Parts: sequence; structure tokens; C-alpha cells
Amino acid sequence: MNATLEQYKERIAAIEREGSLDLNTQMLLNHLVEDLEKCVQLNLSLRKSVSKSNSKESRMSSKLRDALYE
Repeated sequence: MNATLEQYKERIAAIEREGSLDLNTQMLLNHLVEDLEKCVQLNLSLRKSVSKSNSKESRMSSKLRDALYE
């Protein structure tokens, strides 16, 4: 996703250099990219926490399974 985000930034910069964007559109695009960056970071942190949660659950279930077999 970082590569895609960088591509978006490069495309926006190229359009800005051409001068085909007005100030309001530039500001809107910059805010959208900032929000997208925040969403990417949040997504990564949520994926990590879900992964940790899943690993804890699987450990717990194996302990319970072992206890049941004894």
C-alpha cells in the first residue's frame, strides 16, 4: 500500500507542477492523502493486534485441549 500511496503523491505533484489544479483542489487532495496515510497506519496496527489476539486464542485452546485429554 505504501507504493500505491507514493504513486498517488507523485501523480498529484505532477499535476500540481502542470498548474492544472486550483488551490481548493490541491488542498483537498493533500487532505485526502493525509487521511489515507492515517488509515493505512491504523489498518496495520489493527492487523497486528488481530494477529496477536489470534495467536493468544490458539495457545489458549491448545492448553484447554491438552487439559481435556489428560
